[in-house]
Parts: sequence; structure tokens; C-alpha cells
Amino acid sequence: MDFSVGDIPIDIIIFSLIAIFLILRLRSVLGKKTGFEKHEAISLTVKAPAFLSNTKNKPVQPAVAPVPKVNYEIPAANSELGQTLQKISALDSTFVPQKFVAGTEIVFRKILTAFANADLNSLGSMLTSDAYSSFERAIEKRQGAHEIQKIEIKAICSIAITKAEIKSEVDPKKALIEVKIISDQLNCIFDKKKEPVVGTESVTEFIDFWLFERVLGMNGQDISWRLKSTRTGT
Repeated sequence: MDFSVGDIPIDIIIFSLIAIFLILRLRSVLGKKTGFEKHEAISLTVKAPAFLSNTKNKPVQPAVAPVPKVNYEIPAANSELGQTLQKISALDSTFVPQKFVAGTEIVFRKILTAFANADLNSLGSMLTSDAYSSFERAIEKRQGAHEIQKIEIKAICSIAITKAEIKSEVDPKKALIEVKIISDQLNCIFDKKKEPVVGTESVTEFIDFWLFERVLGMNGQDISWRLKSTRTGT
């Protein structure tokens, strides 16, 4: 028996209907895509830290110049000066030459800043009574003339221990240590018209000798070294 519709065999029509049915079912399950579509790639890139990302259109920070390292000069332990320092250590277990010189750098900056700012309260904690009187007179003279002192330490080149002494004839004993400080400073005094009257507005090398004093054997009651006197030299 001939099953056909027109010239098309009936079995071809049946297979075509089945195929259309399957296509419609697949479309309902998988969804429809048209044209050429790219598959989304899985990113394996690790997110950059905040300081590396988003740098576009941001200003570049200027590089900060490193602070020059100060050259500390400590006398050899077997030298006469080194042996005196060892005697000071024997009388004061907290004294270490390296720490003393490092502390001198800090105090040098603080004293010059306080002196320029006429800060007598700060100076009182770092100076002996004689040194305080000298600094006070210099500040009063400067203020009486309506002058302003500007001090900027640009660099401290070196600090060297040059002398050490123990005054055993006094009670309680005192230790004296002198240091030579070489620094680059802008140090100038201006009159009330802001004209320089002493010093120069350019950076100049200064060589200072500062003598520090400390009372020994006080059992921690007075552990600070205080500036006793200053002088310039070469």
C-alpha cells in the first residue's frame, strides 16, 4: 500500500515531524542563541594591590631624599680616652658610649631649636645652671634688639667623643664628656626689618664642641646628661 502525501512518502513526513519536535524540546531546555557569541572567559588574574592599581591620572609622589647617616666616632677601648669611658661605665651601668653619642645628636637638634625659638622652659631641662644663664642672656639680648634667629640643621655630618673626665674630688662624683659636632646649618640673625645682621642665609658648615656633665652615683635620681658649655673650633 502506498502511504504518501502527494509525491512525499509518509515516513519522511513522520521523521521530519519527530525531528522538529526534538529541536523544539532542545531549544526549550538549552535556550536560544543567535549569531556568533563569545563564551565568557574565566579570569585567573590575581587582583593587584591597591597601591599598584588605579594609577591612571594620579599624580606621581616625589621621591623623599634619604636622611644622611651621621658618622659616630667612638674612641678605641684600649686608648686612654676609651679607658676613661670604661671607668664612667663602671660608675654608671647605664652609660654606653654609642648610646651617648646617639643621644647627643637628638639633644643637639633640640637645644638649637629651643634657642632659636627662645624656649627657655625646654632649655632648662637640658642645660646646667651656668649654661642656662648664658643662653638666657643671649636670648634676652636678641629680644631687646628685636632680632629673630633662624636655625635650620640641614645635616649632622659627624659626632666624635674628644675628651672625658671624672671629677673624683667632688662629692658626688661628676663625669664630663666633650663631643665635636660637625654640621651643615642655615644659621642667621635678622633685624626687625628682616635683614640679616649676623650669619648668612646660605648653608654653612659649623664645628662645635659641646661639653656635657652628669652627676654620678645618684641611683637614678638624675640620669640625664646636661650641656655645660659650648665653643666653636676647627
